[in-house]
Amino acid sequence: MSILSIRLTNRLNESLNEEARLSRQPKSLIARIALEHFLANRQRERFLAQMTRAAKAIDPDHAVQLAEEALPLDNESMALTKSRTPISA
Repeated sequence: MSILSIRLTNRLNESLNEEARLSRQPKSLIARIALEHFLANRQRERFLAQMTRAAKAIDPDHAVQLAEEALPLDNESMALTKSRTPISA
């Protein structure tokens, strides 16, 4: 594993210390998880922006056709997601 040194504001440091105390987890673990979430979110945002640009570039009639073709799969995915039992943390 690599080591990264960062500077934290006093407020962020206090929040991190408090979370570490409450969760009884090392600050490095909490920071690593937060960074993983942040980077995954940024990657998702970039992907969605790319998809939006691609959607705007295609013919509107073709876009409607693609959406209609994808709708049954979207509905099936939603049904599967709703039927899953949530995992307790």
